[in-house]
Amino acid sequence: MLGITDKRVYRYIDLGRLPAYKSGGVFLLAEEDVRQFKLNPPGRTRTTPPPWRVYNTRSKVLVTEFRVPVRAGEQERLVEKLSGMQKTNRHAFPGTIARYVVKEGSESTSLQFFLVWKDTEMPDDPTRERGFKAMKDELLDVLVWECAEYHTGEALLYT
Repeated sequence: MLGITDKRVYRYIDLGRLPAYKSGGVFLLAEEDVRQFKLNPPGRTRTTPPPWRVYNTRSKVLVTEFRVPVRAGEQERLVEKLSGMQKTNRHAFPGTIARYVVKEGSESTSLQFFLVWKDTEMPDDPTRERGFKAMKDELLDVLVWECAEYHTGEALLYT
């Protein structure tokens, strides 16, 4: 349920963060306690935000962004399809240094895709177009691609 190892669960029990009862050498946890449990974010918590930086002058960082409406009533299927893409690493867009899929609004009425590339590693236009088409084809029944907005720009600052 938590998506973590048994060892990590035992550690949270030892720390008192996850209530548990021991019976016959086995830990028992209340389902509600597990559902309400909040994992710590991985790594150290930042005390100050990272500084803005300028990418080196020999190459550029480019961002491809597209916004696509979600078909009415297809939010649940969309989540299932995105989960399948993630599990099998489909549509990873080789050459990207970061990828984000962002839902807009609590009702997930549209998605934004952000693909971040180094210009030195960005595939040529036909290769990128094939990748976009494959993803569009897979999500055709849950996204309204004919209403999609596309933009590509150069990153000026980053963290």
